[in-house]
Amino acid sequence: MSLQLPGARALATVTDAKVFALLGTGPATRTEISVQLGISKPTASQAILRLQQFGLVSEGKSSAQGKRGRIPERYELRQDYGHVLAVELSAQQLVIQAEDLVGQELARFSAQIDSQTTQQQVLDTAGRLLTELDAAVRSPRLAVGISQAAPVMHDEQGGVRVIGTPIFAASDADIASLFDAEISLLDNDVNWMAVAEYGQRQGSMLLVYLGAGIGAALMIDGALHRGRYGVAGELENQKLGDATLLEHLERGGLVGQRILFEKLADPESRRALVEPLGAVLGNLVGFLDPEAVVVTGPGASEELAAELGQAVEQAVPLVHSQFQYSQHGGDGALAGAMAGARSSALETLWKQYREV
Repeated sequence: MSLQLPGARALATVTDAKVFALLGTGPATRTEISVQLGISKPTASQAILRLQQFGLVSEGKSSAQGKRGRIPERYELRQDYGHVLAVELSAQQLVIQAEDLVGQELARFSAQIDSQTTQQQVLDTAGRLLTELDAAVRSPRLAVGISQAAPVMHDEQGGVRVIGTPIFAASDADIASLFDAEISLLDNDVNWMAVAEYGQRQGSMLLVYLGAGIGAALMIDGALHRGRYGVAGELENQKLGDATLLEHLERGGLVGQRILFEKLADPESRRALVEPLGAVLGNLVGFLDPEAVVVTGPGASEELAAELGQAVEQAVPLVHSQFQYSQHGGDGALAGAMAGARSSALETLWKQYREV
């Protein structure tokens, strides 16, 4: 299957990746591939052959079956090549979902947890759900994205560890130990939400999470800014006058386990949040000047996003970042972890493909 010239193989891979992406939208014939990608039929045929030899593509059913004359062959992606997995551990539930390389859901399993669920109970539950998922999805696991609702620290030796939060007992359960470290990506839920929210945006985006606690994440030109140790975006310790943001929220009666987002329905409680948080965000927005600020989480709403935008505009009149409510409605952590896993799997796939 190898080509004589490495440069030729690299060039062919560019074409083959485009054919792969097109087949990700549905089966197609050589002619359809040629027309839609603007390449010759021989080039399309060669790309299909290489993709078949690598195990990514197979012949599918033709829509012309039963008609007279030559039936054009249709090609489709093989789901049995492999899958990517996303795991989300939050204060409310554990979710495990598998998708193929182009985003089609293959299986999903979940279990409810609460603030008293122990780490071992979560690990036992995760093991059971994985057994059920592996029975349903019989293909190799290519990559895993893991989201945990707790700070995730990265040390200078490449180690990663979860710092437990008092919000729920199992927050620092070692979910990553259930998977091969070489194919696993672990991060906190807010960072993964930012990855999902950014999507096809351009420029920079600041994501603000309002749930059981408060967090933030910064995307710059498509890349997540984690900071040296992975804890960029921790807002609660930001100073505001003589106190931290967390202390201001305590004064407003907003601090407590899993109740912040429940209290925000009350106008007085919302005001106790908007004033100090708006001031902190004003400092950040004035310094970072992002194109957009997206508000997400169970405590977020379009109304609250607008109120925070007004507070920031009053604090920093020269900055006009657009404040928006999340398109995911606060449920982006799993989607972000899945996107991260898929990106990692595809990067590895095409690297191996070029080297064949």
